[in-house]
Amino acid sequence: MPAATNLKFCSLALLMLAAILAATAVFGPVRAQEPDGVNVPGFWDPNRRFTKPDRTKVRAIRFLTEQESPPFSFTGPDGLPAGFNVDIARAVCEELDIPCTIQELKWDLLTAAIEEGRGDAIIAPVPITAENREKYLFTHPYLGRPARFVATKKSRLQIISNATLADTKVGVVEGSPHARFIETYFPQTERVPFEDHAALRAALQGGALEVVFTDALSASVWLNSQSAQKCCIFVGEAYTDLGFFGEGIAVAVDPQRKELRDAIDFAMSRIYFNGRYFEIFLRYFPRGYY
Repeated sequence: MPAATNLKFCSLALLMLAAILAATAVFGPVRAQEPDGVNVPGFWDPNRRFTKPDRTKVRAIRFLTEQESPPFSFTGPDGLPAGFNVDIARAVCEELDIPCTIQELKWDLLTAAIEEGRGDAIIAPVPITAENREKYLFTHPYLGRPARFVATKKSRLQIISNATLADTKVGVVEGSPHARFIETYFPQTERVPFEDHAALRAALQGGALEVVFTDALSASVWLNSQSAQKCCIFVGEAYTDLGFFGEGIAVAVDPQRKELRDAIDFAMSRIYFNGRYFEIFLRYFPRGYY
């Protein structure tokens, strides 16, 4: 192929790739990479550029996280905080080249710690709601909470549709967004309500149900645990309807610290595009949930 023709071909390929990336970014979480068959979500628009933070305004970060909430946060064998959120926080500080501390607290103490000035940012699944937006500045989401169907390995269910789920009993947690979603989009399906996730999983694992519809992130953690006994698998695609399942998980920052929020956003985008995010994600979510 002549050099000029080859150059035009490469330029066209690059333009097509850029268009694909821009299009997928518009629709929120995408399957950004599939190492070893695991879909890793992507939340950052490659066309958006976060401003490099002013080091004089962000000299250190005191992260707060939930105590003993594996795999997000837990005490490691060395007695130090460990987990997905902890590793993300450390990667952010390394990217910004600033010192940081990570303190584990009980869930109901996190908000007070921020209000009393004992921390700068909460890296834990604080719901992104209108009420919480009055208390915090939220960074760009770094983790999603889609919904998925989980079925027993003995189930013949392979394709999810109104036809395949017609007259099928689907377990849900009573009053949850997942129950409302099934009622809205799968009206012919018989919903079987349970009090909580533990009861829902016990019914599925024990064979009382063939399939449930639930939070994919927590289901992934359960499926990868010994307690699941390799009983079940994800079936169908992930559902990311923001109206039902929220915007995902972001870092909640002291409302007076806009510069800090922007600095964390900058670092988060950097660790995503340099591959560090993928490494951390696969360390704690080897099964994936998208």
